[in-house]
Amino acid sequence: MTSINYPPSPEFIATEKLNPSPAFRKQVAKVITSIILFLIVYLLLIAVAVILAIACCYLGIHLIIALPKFITLIAGLGLVAVGLSVIFFLIKFIFAVSKNENPNRIEIKEHEQPELFAFIRKLSKETKTTFPKKIFISPDVNACVFYNSSFWSMIFPVRKNLEIGLGVVNSINISELKAVIAHEFGHFSQRSMRLGIFTYNVNKIIYNMLYENNSYTSFLNAWGNLHGVLSLFALITVKIAQSIQYILRTMYQLINKNYMGLSREMEFHADAIAASAAGGNNVITGLSRIEIASGCYNTTIGKAGDFLKDKKILKNIFDGQLTVFKGVASRFRLPLKNGLPEISFEFVNSFSSSRINYKNQWASHPELKERKQHLELIDMNVAPDEAPAWEVFTGKDALKEKLTAKLYSHITETENMEVINAEEFNDQYQHEKEFYVLPLAYKGYYDSRYIETTDWNFDELESTSTTCKFDDLFTKQNAQLYSFVNNNLTDIETVKAINKKKIDVETFDFDGEKYSRGDCDTILQKLEKDIEEKKIQLKQLDKEAFCFFNSYVKDLRPLYETYSLAEKKYNTYEEAVNTLLASLEPLYKGGLSIEEVYQRVKQIKDIHEPHLKKHLNILLKDAVITKENNAGLFSRVNDFLQKDYRYFFNDEFKNDELNTLTTIAVNAADACNDYRFRQYKYMLDQQWNLYEASMQ
Repeated sequence: MTSINYPPSPEFIATEKLNPSPAFRKQVAKVITSIILFLIVYLLLIAVAVILAIACCYLGIHLIIALPKFITLIAGLGLVAVGLSVIFFLIKFIFAVSKNENPNRIEIKEHEQPELFAFIRKLSKETKTTFPKKIFISPDVNACVFYNSSFWSMIFPVRKNLEIGLGVVNSINISELKAVIAHEFGHFSQRSMRLGIFTYNVNKIIYNMLYENNSYTSFLNAWGNLHGVLSLFALITVKIAQSIQYILRTMYQLINKNYMGLSREMEFHADAIAASAAGGNNVITGLSRIEIASGCYNTTIGKAGDFLKDKKILKNIFDGQLTVFKGVASRFRLPLKNGLPEISFEFVNSFSSSRINYKNQWASHPELKERKQHLELIDMNVAPDEAPAWEVFTGKDALKEKLTAKLYSHITETENMEVINAEEFNDQYQHEKEFYVLPLAYKGYYDSRYIETTDWNFDELESTSTTCKFDDLFTKQNAQLYSFVNNNLTDIETVKAINKKKIDVETFDFDGEKYSRGDCDTILQKLEKDIEEKKIQLKQLDKEAFCFFNSYVKDLRPLYETYSLAEKKYNTYEEAVNTLLASLEPLYKGGLSIEEVYQRVKQIKDIHEPHLKKHLNILLKDAVITKENNAGLFSRVNDFLQKDYRYFFNDEFKNDELNTLTTIAVNAADACNDYRFRQYKYMLDQQWNLYEASMQ
């Protein structure tokens, strides 16, 4: 047998804690009730459909026999088709198969990954789960057990497949890998309940009848197009189907809400199974690591997209993900263990700063905080094995490169592109990170924002003295003011959604106190007032900081004035681009007459395009866009300035010209923003360097 590193399980397993909880059983009762209600409604609909079909067939055949003419033959067949089509609409889900597809997944065999298969086989026995039918790997930061579901999967058992995302493997240790896979097995272990699968399929039945009707609509259109009389009967069938959908829509919402509640309880149950196999502490650290690693993976994907614009591709996207992951550790001073950042629940939770809290009845997964509380009650922990999860994989570098190539499979002509290896990616990432890092001495006060100087009176500020000290200005509390404003803006949108019933809750917590939907207007006023107060406080602190440094640093004002010009340049250009994009929007939405299109294009040609070109010339003249800092954009802008586009000619849109116009406008805005940041960073770097020199 293959020797594998298999992390230990908790010494004591309280089997009674693995049984479904009272909340689980309560949610099961709700689901069963809603399913029974659905079956009653569905059987009534079937009965009515059968009666309708019998009546339509009887009338259709009788009409054909009584009046044997071509038109009555068509009408009779139309009546028969109405009856049969309604029945087919109600039972077509029996023939539907819901395929769980991921174009980037690759199946692996035991002879390719013997240690991984041995690891999973041992874990399946420990969790009393059937070994997966097939095992796949994918690039994603995810792991799941999946299968193709149909009506028949509610009756006959279906063997499940396991998918392991290498983005997960790349981010966790071997104990956490055991916890992740055990959690997936927990959904289908002997101690789990089959009701979730049954409910899922009932939900799919209703969803199929409500939304997945493209083939059915095509079928109705096909026989409706055969004759004008048949089109009338097709329309009648559509109206009957819409009436059935109206009835089922309420059922779908009821069952789906109850299913989401059951799904959350099943997550708790799967967590318990995972805790019994790998330790609840490893479940939480794994989930915490995955949450941060997922963002790092997305960042790496974004950077891969940037490389692609320059005809470059990554050789191994997972080493890039790890570079970004370690960058997070460096930024927040998190320790590394075996090359992986230590990510605690407390660290992940520190980013959650909403003042609004409500129970999302439509969420399929509990929040990490709830899962941690649940696992602490179970109290089954074991010391982690810190070895990387890659330890149970054979030929990890080849796997990484193979899955990376899979991500590029939709890109043509990659053979002619430059390949970026891990070292080159790391060098560029570190260079970019250093470029965007502001002096740490400011303690994050200036991070992720720009100060607003457009209304500053520098003469007045230069003559203003301040008694503030450095440590009074640059505090943790002051550094959080900008985040506070942004978080409150997000909370405003949440409260508005609750008020408009877009979020289906009757009550919510605000600053730890319970409120009802009727209190939304009061909470909105409170949030808006707090935002305005913090904005005023932040603006005042920015001015006080200038006055403070001005008392130590000579010629500080020119630095701020140069930045202020860059700020105004960006604001002016942004306004021009937003106006242009607003003018283009109706063209992309469609629905305009030919006359309206010509009128809109004329407005673009006569007003917006000249305005944009004027600003682009300024950006070139002021060296905001240069051959040195952005050769590609510099060339495209110059080319655009020489062209005379029509955008719409011979009653057809010139899509390439419209796309060029939009792309140039947006890319130049990005370049303008980069220019603003360069001036901002230079100002703050110089301000600190000169202040530090004055203190020596």
